[in-house]
Amino acid sequence: MRIRKRAGSALFVVAAVATVVGLGATTALATSATLTVKVTKGGPYTAKSSKTVLTDHGVSVTCSSSKASGSVPTKTYTRAKVPVTVGTAAKLSFTGCTGPLGKVTVKVNKLPYHVTVTSKTNGKGQTDGLITGANTSVSMTGCSFKVTGSAPGFYTNGTHKLTLTPKLPNKPLASGRLTVSNVSGCAGLVSNGDHPTYKSIYTLSRAFVIRAS
Repeated sequence: MRIRKRAGSALFVVAAVATVVGLGATTALATSATLTVKVTKGGPYTAKSSKTVLTDHGVSVTCSSSKASGSVPTKTYTRAKVPVTVGTAAKLSFTGCTGPLGKVTVKVNKLPYHVTVTSKTNGKGQTDGLITGANTSVSMTGCSFKVTGSAPGFYTNGTHKLTLTPKLPNKPLASGRLTVSNVSGCAGLVSNGDHPTYKSIYTLSRAFVIRAS
């Protein structure tokens, strides 16, 4: 996204978020690699974050609250193809979203999103993953566009937190990213094909455990 700081940007996107493990164009890039993933203490969950930040070329949009809910059932996936789908994010919302141009409105489309695993679990209980199937419509005064794709992150067993970030603790076996499309207006501030980054930390209501090897 070619963003001029003098004008700013109102880019906000749901990076698939709020679900458990860690977010190519609009889909995760699958590989021939396999993982055995064991999920215990699973079931329905809710997730909350007190801050989300979408950044592109140094310009950020921040939301003061985000909530999600879905299910990550107890199950073992033996030598499953990566990314390994382990659950869903069935509901997702964002409030208090602002950017350099003021208020940002986001419509979350085509739920549920999918919760996937993309790495082995390390010694700290951290497992990389993607939230795939993200699809949002973003609008502000004189500008609208869509954001689709996959958001990377990692889940930590000991804290039952999902950290959405492009900087992962492990080497993922499959990758994904978010992509801007259907740009209308925006005075050249937002471009089709941009790949923004999304950061947030969600605390899960259920302390499920993920072990991937």
